[in-house]
Amino acid sequence: MLVLLLGACFDGQIRKLFFGLEPGPQGAVWVHHWCRRIIRLLGLTYTIDGPVPAAGCHKLAVVSNHLSYLDILLYSAARPFIMVAKSEVRNWPLIGWITAQAGTVYVQRADMRGGRTQTREQVNEAMAAAFRSGLPVLFFPEGTTSDGETVLPFRRGLFHSIIRDQVPIRTAAVAYSLNEPDARNSIAQHVCFWGDMPFGPHLFRCLGVPGLRAHVCFDQEELRGDDRFSLALRACENVSRTYTRLVMAKAAPASLHCVLGRSEHLPS
Repeated sequence: MLVLLLGACFDGQIRKLFFGLEPGPQGAVWVHHWCRRIIRLLGLTYTIDGPVPAAGCHKLAVVSNHLSYLDILLYSAARPFIMVAKSEVRNWPLIGWITAQAGTVYVQRADMRGGRTQTREQVNEAMAAAFRSGLPVLFFPEGTTSDGETVLPFRRGLFHSIIRDQVPIRTAAVAYSLNEPDARNSIAQHVCFWGDMPFGPHLFRCLGVPGLRAHVCFDQEELRGDDRFSLALRACENVSRTYTRLVMAKAAPASLHCVLGRSEHLPS
């Protein structure tokens, strides 16, 4: 993983210096191709169901549940997105630089005392610029990762930006499964990254889980509303329903379509 991230950063620097790679939509397409490459080299099998959001002038937000750092790789491999992440990600080694090239919107979360220096208007402006990019904007309204037992209630902060710019929402869900039952490994403890799990040991265990499969499902319905409370609730219900369907069906391969091979239809 470290070698692949270093390779991505080296490639990105070369493209910026000699081929004019710019942060934003162009960088998001570059990250998309690298995420596909990373997932393939890591040997992670993944499938996708439902229509992948298209690019264009149509503003669109996509919201999903959040289980692991693998979620970001999977969604970025499915198609180029403008992502929304907590501001701390910008300072992470390697990953911070890569996500910045993809035009990621960094949002500062309030501390334990409720204080922060980033204003709501600054967040709204950053989100508005992302919506105008021509790419769908993806974020995880749970605000944190979970153990996959259930979808956590959605935080409503970014829904203010969605309503302000009258942007429709598509919901999606991500789930993981094992090809064969394995008493030594579990999705909750070895794939989902939550609580106070240390990143390094968890990544080492996660990438060593045999027969790991990931599943992403996009819903076709577009949600609209003028109240962020009700809109967040409806989106959460849709994501919960889709996630439950994925888990209950154990993401049967016959009902899913492999996302690999669709890249020729994506912007380049």
